[in-house]
Amino acid sequence: MWRAKQPHFVTGDFKKQSVFLEDGEYGRALDCLVKTCTDLLICDSDGADCKVLLGKRIVEPQPDWWFMGGRMKTGETPEESMARLVKREQQLVVEPSRFRVLGYHSYHWARRQQPPVENGTCDLSIVFTLTLQPGEAERIHMDDKEYSDFRWFTVDEILADEADFHPALKQSARDIHSRNAWHQLKSSVDSGAGPDDICEAAIRLVKSCS
Repeated sequence: MWRAKQPHFVTGDFKKQSVFLEDGEYGRALDCLVKTCTDLLICDSDGADCKVLLGKRIVEPQPDWWFMGGRMKTGETPEESMARLVKREQQLVVEPSRFRVLGYHSYHWARRQQPPVENGTCDLSIVFTLTLQPGEAERIHMDDKEYSDFRWFTVDEILADEADFHPALKQSARDIHSRNAWHQLKSSVDSGAGPDDICEAAIRLVKSCS
């Protein structure tokens, strides 16, 4: 089931710590810890026929077409992390409640940006989508320290057999189809549709997940 919001639990009187690690310390931390990222597909509309915005990254560990986003900081909810990163990288001010959870990814990367680059990094990622409101697409400004280009792609373009996108992007494209099929099924059930319509919607959901 796809949730509009990622559950976040605070136990006790948590106090956020503002700590900066120098490159050497951060590199050692990456050698022994799995870092958590919040990543984003910006969509021009809802539904499986939407277009998504990808950035051509120029930094490790994925200097190619990729999600928007980055590392989560302590004391943030996943949605707050995403809002901070979108403001920093795309110059968009977005309420955290607008981000919708799409899926979760786990990565082992052979390289990383921080030295020694060949030590790589291990990440967990919470993937979100954001559907733009009128006028927001024109206000997007990509951080040229992170991206050399950006383009809109249809979901099916990403999924095409001949398309050379990272498997994580292809998985998220499939997840968009699956989420759309789930909402169609839920709408059929909620509206009291007949058994045949509900069965057809359920079949579309199963096929989208395969």
